[in-house]
Amino acid sequence: MEAYIFLRCFLLLALFHGSNQADVIIGHYKAWWAAVTLPNTTVQAMLPDDFELVTVKDWLPPGTHPVILEMGMEHDCGPVWPKRLQTTFMQFTYEIPFIKRKDSEATFNYKSIIYLDSEEESLASREVYRLNSSVVKPVNVSVEDGAFEFKYNDFTFKANATPKGAWNTTDAYPGFKQYINIMNLKWFGSPELTECAQHHYDFTSAKIRPAAMTVSVDHNLLSPMFPQGVLRLPGLDTAHGDLGTVEVDIHFTMTLPESCDQKKT
Repeated sequence: MEAYIFLRCFLLLALFHGSNQADVIIGHYKAWWAAVTLPNTTVQAMLPDDFELVTVKDWLPPGTHPVILEMGMEHDCGPVWPKRLQTTFMQFTYEIPFIKRKDSEATFNYKSIIYLDSEEESLASREVYRLNSSVVKPVNVSVEDGAFEFKYNDFTFKANATPKGAWNTTDAYPGFKQYINIMNLKWFGSPELTECAQHHYDFTSAKIRPAAMTVSVDHNLLSPMFPQGVLRLPGLDTAHGDLGTVEVDIHFTMTLPESCDQKKT
């Protein structure tokens, strides 16, 4: 019952405040962004039937496409007003950027799976943003200590990260521009693609640093096509194609859902 009360308050207040302001959600994200490069055929099989990959040129090996693992803590996240609805919670997102409908040229980021440790936030993400969100149990989540582990039913996701450099601005690492391109895309979670939203990250004030990461995923947590076993992901400074793992400390705003205008790219 408390979750539904939270959702109703969230919607009413966000919509009221958003009547003259596009971005009604704010937050402070301390997280890792990790790219896993897979064959095009593998990633294509992860998409809804009406979608296809947009070719990624120059910065990835030919015939490959990235999927992105976002994991960390969202601090003071919620409607810009009132602040008492802003919360701090764990979030994991499995997403496939640079995709489009087969009958359109508009490019999107598909947030395929969301795992959260908050019932209220999970409910809001499902009901407001139409995301495929589930509540999980954190086992060991500490961005400061390089640990991110959670359980969903009997399945476990585990990642460990080791910093590979000092904190710096985003322009200190040229390869980071690919993450900027990805995170600037409109995103959706429902295969029908009727409503989209968009983050607006403050890349100017953000702090980032490369991190090497090991990832272990039980088979049923992500797509069945996702690689099994332990993955070793290089840091941003050493990855082929300059799309390595990076730790981010960044503020953002976010829109409410809006119609996906497929005439715009």
